[in-house]
Amino acid sequence: MTSAEPFPTCRRKALWSLGFGLLSLLVAAGMWQARLPVGDWVLGLVTGLGVGGLFAAALLWFTPDMTDAVPKRLAKRYQRDVAWSMGTYVLVMLFWKRLLDMVDAVWLKWLIALFPALLVCWVMRAFVTYVRDSDEMQRRIELESGAIAALLVSAVYLALGFLQSAKLIDVHAGSALIMVFPAMCLMYGIVKIFVARRYL
Repeated sequence: MTSAEPFPTCRRKALWSLGFGLLSLLVAAGMWQARLPVGDWVLGLVTGLGVGGLFAAALLWFTPDMTDAVPKRLAKRYQRDVAWSMGTYVLVMLFWKRLLDMVDAVWLKWLIALFPALLVCWVMRAFVTYVRDSDEMQRRIELESGAIAALLVSAVYLALGFLQSAKLIDVHAGSALIMVFPAMCLMYGIVKIFVARRYL
């Protein structure tokens, strides 16, 4: 009689992410139903966390288990760096607009405006270090996923640019620019599922 295979790590994480997403959505629904005196941005944040948790759960569930393909020390360092940088990014974005409105000095506005971009560079540095220190197969998976994601996002933005020029849609320039990095991360996560399944 053979022992049952352990539940894949990525699927355990998917269940945790699913629970977090559902809990966040329940909290958001409770706040809205009870008409609690919270700002729209708080309600939007909690709702966004819920939707993000559900989407992350879907990605993790279908992602092949690569715990044996990546050294644990490297994976933990990457997860720690990304968690710290993205956590700080979320906290900063909660007060970013208010801070901009509170200062008058132009140089200080520049500093505050660019601070979130520096945190994104921290995420990029963690990714580059992770890819550089991975083995050849893992590096190929990461780079191929990133390249395909960049091409797809570029194609979408090009199509949106043509639609904008034809005055068929009206997208605010600031919002479109800020969404480039999240769109890249989202597309990378989706593409990596299919790329990894080819190699693992």
